[in-house]
Amino acid sequence: MPTISNSYHQCELLNLGYGPNQRGPFLIRQTGSPPGSMTLKQDRFLLRKDGTWVINLAVFVLSEAEKEQFLYNDAAEAVMLLDGLSGDPVIEADLPSGKSIEELTAAAQTTITGLWGRIQNAKASKVS
Repeated sequence: MPTISNSYHQCELLNLGYGPNQRGPFLIRQTGSPPGSMTLKQDRFLLRKDGTWVINLAVFVLSEAEKEQFLYNDAAEAVMLLDGLSGDPVIEADLPSGKSIEELTAAAQTTITGLWGRIQNAKASKVS
């Protein structure tokens, strides 16, 4: 069972495909458990531009402006950020207060034409 890390070997680069020529914007996604987790539950995390891995369900309740912090204009920008990360990963694995996983999942699915839909339909590739 993988642990979230800053290693590009564990990451996927997602092309959301609504940019020019269906290239970009991009997301960086990783599946794993936070380091030191006692449950080892595997969740998906998205990389924010400040280098923080955020549990994906928490991203869907953010404002559109806040969601922009997870989008990279081109693959080079995403890879450059990932390449610059070192040491232990910074992780935000907590769900928004007062929200259950079921509520967050339902909220994400109701935005199927928005970011959630684009992520579900995105073409993923390993970061190299």
